[in-house]
Amino acid sequence: MQSNFKNIQHKLEAFIRRYYTNELLKGAILFFAIGLLYFLFTLFVEYVLWLNTVARTLLFWLFVTVELGLLVKFIMIPLAKLFKLQEGINYEDASRIIGLHFSEVNDKLLNVLQLHQNPEQTELLLAGIEQKSVELSPIPFKLAINFKNNIQYLKYAAIPVLILLITFLFGKTNWFNSSLERVVHYKTAYEAPAPFQFYVLNDNLNAIENKEFKLIVKIAGEVIPESAQIVYNNETYFLQQKGVGEFEFMFSQPNEAIEFRLTSNNVTSKPYTINVVEVPSLLSFEMVLDYPEYTKKKDETLKSTGNAVVPEGTSITWILHTKSTDKVELYAKDTVSFSSESSGIYKTSKRIYNNYNYRFSTSNKALINYENLAFNIDVVKDEYPAIDIEMKQDSLDLQTLYFYGQISDDYGFSKLQLVYYPTDNESNKKIEKLAISNATISDFITAFPNNLNIEAGMSYELYFQVFDNDNVNKNKSVKSNIFTYRKRTKEEELSKQLNSQSESIKDLNKTLRNFSEQDKQLEELSRTQKEKTRLNFNDKKKLESFLKRQEQQDVLMKNFNKKLKDNLEEFQIENKENDVFKEDLKERLKDNEEQLKKDEKLLEELQKLQDKINKEELTQKLEELAKQNKNKKRSLEQLLELTKRYYVEKKLDKLSKDLENLAINQEKLANESDEKNTKEKQDDLGKTFEEFTKQLEDLKKEGKALKKPIEIPQDKLEENDIQKEQEKASDELFKKEKSEGTDKNQSLKDAQKCQKGAAQKMKKMSQQMQSAMQAGGGEQMKEDVDVLRQVLDNVLLFSFDQEKLMMQFESVDENHNKFAAYLKKQNSLREHFEHVDDSLFSLSLRQPKLSEEVNKEISDVFYNMDKALEFFAEGLVNRGISNQQFVITAANNLADFLSNVLDNMQESLSMSKGKGGKGDMQLPDIIMSQEELNKMMEDGMKKGENGKPKEEGGKKDGEKGKDGEKGKKGEKQGEGKEGDGEGAQDELNGLLYQIYKEQQELRNALQDKLAKDGINGNEASLLRKMEEVEIDLLNKGFTNQTLQKMMDLKHQLLKLENATFQQGEDDKRESKTNLGEYNNNSESQIPSAKQYFNTTEILNRQTLPLQQMYKKKVQDYFKQSND
Repeated sequence: MQSNFKNIQHKLEAFIRRYYTNELLKGAILFFAIGLLYFLFTLFVEYVLWLNTVARTLLFWLFVTVELGLLVKFIMIPLAKLFKLQEGINYEDASRIIGLHFSEVNDKLLNVLQLHQNPEQTELLLAGIEQKSVELSPIPFKLAINFKNNIQYLKYAAIPVLILLITFLFGKTNWFNSSLERVVHYKTAYEAPAPFQFYVLNDNLNAIENKEFKLIVKIAGEVIPESAQIVYNNETYFLQQKGVGEFEFMFSQPNEAIEFRLTSNNVTSKPYTINVVEVPSLLSFEMVLDYPEYTKKKDETLKSTGNAVVPEGTSITWILHTKSTDKVELYAKDTVSFSSESSGIYKTSKRIYNNYNYRFSTSNKALINYENLAFNIDVVKDEYPAIDIEMKQDSLDLQTLYFYGQISDDYGFSKLQLVYYPTDNESNKKIEKLAISNATISDFITAFPNNLNIEAGMSYELYFQVFDNDNVNKNKSVKSNIFTYRKRTKEEELSKQLNSQSESIKDLNKTLRNFSEQDKQLEELSRTQKEKTRLNFNDKKKLESFLKRQEQQDVLMKNFNKKLKDNLEEFQIENKENDVFKEDLKERLKDNEEQLKKDEKLLEELQKLQDKINKEELTQKLEELAKQNKNKKRSLEQLLELTKRYYVEKKLDKLSKDLENLAINQEKLANESDEKNTKEKQDDLGKTFEEFTKQLEDLKKEGKALKKPIEIPQDKLEENDIQKEQEKASDELFKKEKSEGTDKNQSLKDAQKCQKGAAQKMKKMSQQMQSAMQAGGGEQMKEDVDVLRQVLDNVLLFSFDQEKLMMQFESVDENHNKFAAYLKKQNSLREHFEHVDDSLFSLSLRQPKLSEEVNKEISDVFYNMDKALEFFAEGLVNRGISNQQFVITAANNLADFLSNVLDNMQESLSMSKGKGGKGDMQLPDIIMSQEELNKMMEDGMKKGENGKPKEEGGKKDGEKGKDGEKGKKGEKQGEGKEGDGEGAQDELNGLLYQIYKEQQELRNALQDKLAKDGINGNEASLLRKMEEVEIDLLNKGFTNQTLQKMMDLKHQLLKLENATFQQGEDDKRESKTNLGEYNNNSESQIPSAKQYFNTTEILNRQTLPLQQMYKKKVQDYFKQSND
């Protein structure tokens, strides 16, 4: 009976669930609509009002409260009632709702529920309940709840959605984005909307400790303020404006964090903070230098410097004191990390063998490799010991070699030995130890074979080897040149160097042609500058263009000069023989290089003057430039010709040696066995000889192209005979290869005969070439000496004539009747000097000894003569006389220089001929000759009536203003007595020239004597004093001072004679050891070697505590002492 009623109860339960589901659906719609609308309202309020942090806090929490209330009301409560977590409607409430929806139900359902609740449950009551339940069972209670009724609430949700859509369509989403951010971050202060905004452009706000920090600010917006301020530490500062809306501010070495704000026109930025980063700093450091033991240097400690000069192999320990540092590294070719000894102290060590450039780098967590300090350690390599050997051959037996050696090293030696071995068996070396001192510089004398067991008739090679005491590099050693006993070999010259020099000569030819064009332009510029009072724009441009070309030309000259010099240095660098021509040419190139550097200053001055256009200065500088260019052109022509000449001679020498070697190879091939003597090898020799003839022909053309041609010896008939012999030998060898038996042997014999014949003719031809070269060189030197002697005489005569003419000009004025004649004579002297110039220039093309000094003095003579003529023509007599004085000085300087050159050439000529000349004079003869010259000097002073008291005053207070450049200006000339004075003056000039020449010959004789005997003493000083006397004779003439110097020369010569006599006695006592019978097995040859070298005992040169630079100078000094 109760089943129908239970069904009613189940249907009511379903209705209640549907009822709250409907409530939940409606609540969700309303929560979305009202919540979103309130959310937009909240953002709108913040967007409009830009509330401060307090208001935004209230607004935020009010929003949270409202949203939570809506959530509870519309979502949480229906959910709780749905899941019966909270009491909801009961069956009766549900019955009423259902009764209101279904009219047929009305109160029936409620009545049934009430009847069921009646405590008296009679059968009649239960039957009534069952009956009513049956009637209500068909009715679907849940249809009383219609979900579609909730659609009406969607219109409320459409309002906020519509607002969002409109906002998105118009692209104004930023208003609620920014508002949302400010509301969410309600504790953060935000800038109120302003017409501009502050932007900090720095990548970060991390300032390095005690280092300036630059804050870069940019202001952007609709309105840009003109100024901006920064506020920190309760102080306000103005930012420095760098541009429109761009500002900077420099924080001066911050050491703690700084909080700041930016403000302008009542607009303030958010707060910023500059954080200070501690830097890893190096407070101090020291280097402990542990020197190698063999240097015997005391260890030392250097503080606060990382630079040092140390010997190779020094162990260095770095100790660093740091602050705020986590890591220290030493960067070089290899990176070394420091080890931390204690807090802030780092240490590392390294042994140094080469120059060491390194840097310290400090780091911490914030800054990597922040502080970098670079230093360098210069390592003084323990140099290889140096050895210099001078060898002389005994001129009597020609079997003994004498050696004088000098050795040097940084820190001393361990041993010195002589190594010798048969030439064809190097493995059979024998060693002879030689005694040396413990000093850093030492010398020794020895001889070879000097009682050594040398097999007769065998060719030996020998060298000296010295070992230093360098334990680091295991006692380095150096060998001397290898000396050959009985036979000396020579290495071939390099053809590549010759070709390189030929290219340089071609380039120099082009530069020489450019000089002529520059001279024409310079002449035109000088003429324009003199004619016009003021240069126009075009003239200035021409001057500027000319100076640029001049500068380019000078640079080109310097490059060519350097290239010639470098090629000459490298040419035959392995050849230790003294090449006088090469050394003179190198010295000439060096002088030219120095002169080019000096000339650059004049060009710089001209470039400065071209803007100022100072007419007088510009005229003078252009004249100097013209003079300079003339010297350059002259020097270039000389260098070009000298270089050509040098390399033609060297090529000829090379070809001669090549031919000699070819002859040896031809003879070797002839002596080879049947298998090795082949046609191919013979053809190769034939091609080599053919190449030789072509080179000789080309060289002949080069020799003829010289301004003073060199005759290249060539024998065409001999060449043809050699080629025929080689061709015949090749044919016979070809027959030999095709034949067998007797014919083969005969062909080989015929071929060998032709080969030997060709070899003999080659040797003969090579000897003829060498003989012709030697003969030609001697003849050329003799001819050059004669020419130079004549030129020197002409220069001296010119000097005397110029001085005489100067004194004549001093005695007249421009209106004097002889003035025109004197002027004509001055012009005649200029023409005379042009002949001297031509002769010197022609000679300078063959002799490099005529250096830049000659060009300079000649240029000075012409320049001052031209100036003198110009001034005389304008009536400026005193200025003209002044230039004449400069002419005399330049001529005397030229004569002195030429005299020294002539002495050197005569000495070279006498050495080549093996004749002594004046050099054979003995000291007593030289002393007597000096005494005679002193008497001649006294006679000259008496003839000139120049007493000692008057001479001193005459040089300074001459009535005609003479400068004292010549000592022959006596009182007669000073008083203007021309008629009697000229004849006396000519006589005095002749006597003075005779004294000068004989004094010069005495100096040459003494120099030869000293070079031959090697007498100890102050001979170098004595020779310099004799040179000073010669210069005084030219420049001062007859003076008491010059006479006194000549008297002193005699005194010095007497002292030298006494010293020579004592030395001779010592030699006699020493020579008694050689009176006994010669015994090769017991008697040493070293005393004879000492007589050959006449060496002086080197001072006790123990190791001194000198710096490396001074040690080198000491070594160079002792090396030069025997040069």
